[in-house]
Amino acid sequence: MHRPSGFTLIEMMLVVVIIAIMTTIVTLSVSSPSFGRFLASAEQFSSTLSILSDEAIYSGDVIACKLTATSISCDRYRQGDNDWTEIDMRKVVSWGWPKGLKILKVMVNGVPLKDNEPIRFFPSGDNASLSIEVGNEEYTAWIDSDLIGRYKVSS
Repeated sequence: MHRPSGFTLIEMMLVVVIIAIMTTIVTLSVSSPSFGRFLASAEQFSSTLSILSDEAIYSGDVIACKLTATSISCDRYRQGDNDWTEIDMRKVVSWGWPKGLKILKVMVNGVPLKDNEPIRFFPSGDNASLSIEVGNEEYTAWIDSDLIGRYKVSS
């Protein structure tokens, strides 16, 4: 009796299962925990920017922030006081600067921000288009603003 040539259904299913297992192993090894920690740090800084934008809207004050590679300091301008006062960032956000995160580049409306020039958040919510490149020793990502003052991370 002649046996037909080719693979049986069980052999084909076994190959598919092996390919699925190998794909899972490769995927898990590529998405390292350090990238997850980096994205969490970038999201934390992105949340800080969103909170500052909201603070300007809710308080009715202009908020101006100066960024360095590893820090942010902000002042508020109150219409009635006609003066800039420093904001205690610990009262605005409950976390400090994200560990290991550095600001690499700041773009306002597509133009690089000049040294010591602050970014501004207006009470009207009509803020400039802001893009900030952040990174650590391994990864980089961009934090971009949308039209309603929210900030999102894209890697």
